[in-house]
Order: sequence, then C-alpha cells, then structure tokens
Amino acid sequence: MKKHFLKTMVPALLLVIAVFIIGSACTGQEEEYSYNWYPDLDQDGFGDNSASPTVQSDQPLNYTRENNTDCDDTNPDINPNAIDIPNNTVDENCNGLVAITFYKDSDNDGFGDPESGSIFEIELGDVAPDEMVYNNADCDDTNDMINPLADEIVGNDIDDNCNGEIDIDDIRYIDADGDGYGSSEQSPADGVFNSLDCDDTNPLIHPYAKENKENGIDDDCDGIVDEII
Repeated sequence: MKKHFLKTMVPALLLVIAVFIIGSACTGQEEEYSYNWYPDLDQDGFGDNSASPTVQSDQPLNYTRENNTDCDDTNPDINPNAIDIPNNTVDENCNGLVAITFYKDSDNDGFGDPESGSIFEIELGDVAPDEMVYNNADCDDTNDMINPLADEIVGNDIDDNCNGEIDIDDIRYIDADGDGYGSSEQSPADGVFNSLDCDDTNPLIHPYAKENKENGIDDDCDGIVDEII
C-alpha cells in the first residue's frame, strides 16, 4: 500500500505544484512585469540600436518594447523593414550594406554597358562583382577598342571614344598626368581627344575613377566629394 501511494500520489502532488507555480506566472497582471524599452523617436516601430534600454513595466512615450534594431532613429524611412535605395551612401535597411548598381563589362575594357545594370548590396569600399564595373560609360561593350579612352579614328564611321561624335575629333587636350583624360587646355599636337579631367596633376583622379570615401577628394570628377560611386 505504501509503495502504491508513492507511485501515484507523489507524482500527482508534484504536478499540482508545477501547475501552481507556472500557472501563476502566466496569469499574473501585465503591469507586474518589467520590459526593455528602447527609444523610437522616429516612430517607425524600431528602437534605437545605440541606446541603452529603459527597464520598467509600462511603455514610456516614444519607446518600443524589446526592439533595438534601428540604425537611424531620426529617420522613419530607415529601419530593418525598409528597402535599400540604390546608389546612395545610406544603409536604409540597417544590414550594414549599401545598394549599388553595377554594369556588365563584357569586353573587359574597364567600362560598363549602360543597358546591363544590376543592383548588388555591398560593404563600402568593396570591389565590383566579377566582370562588372561601377560605371556605365561604354557605347559598345563588345569591342574593347571602343570606350571613352579610345582615340577617335577618323574615316571608320564609328564613334570610337563614345563622345557622341563620329569621325570628328580634331581637337586634342593636354593630359599632363597621363591618365588618358585631358585637361581643359588644348594641345597643338600631342594630347588626348577629351577634356574630361578635373585634376590633370593626379592620374588617380578622372571621371571614371572609383570614389574613395572619406579622403576629401572628388576622385571621379562629378562635383561630389566622398560619395561611393
């Protein structure tokens, strides 16, 4: 009889105790609990990932509960549910990457086909994906002799240097730094057939150079300093 009691009553008592303990936790009043609240100043439903939580039961004004995934709590258009906008320096969806349009460079001349753009999310400073480039300046991506750095060959009825002119290139411009892009100063003889360079003393600065972020220089001659494309 004693053995039967131990086999039946003891487990039953343990079950009652467990239900009492767990049940009381689940049915308690919500105001008795404490939560981590994070600032949500832009009211997009995502809390500031740089802020420490406020721990209390009720919700403070402009705070969100147990969520600190917002990388810019001053802008409601920036949060983990946002869609990355291509070709700016903003990480709209807070994943640590930015969306950039790259272009296919089938002839491997360093200039991309403007009709072949594809968007990739990358880290700032990453190289372009394989067989792709940052620019879309090629007017014939099947021929590596046709691109903005090519010399115009008069008489072949081709726009060799992609400047929109066919067989018209009788003006040369001084290319002091030898990067293939000319200054605004014309050359009577030697030189190149374009005047696209914004700094003809530095061969790393020209219209199709990759912009180096945070160096304080307009590397790609577009009038904007330290953007990433």
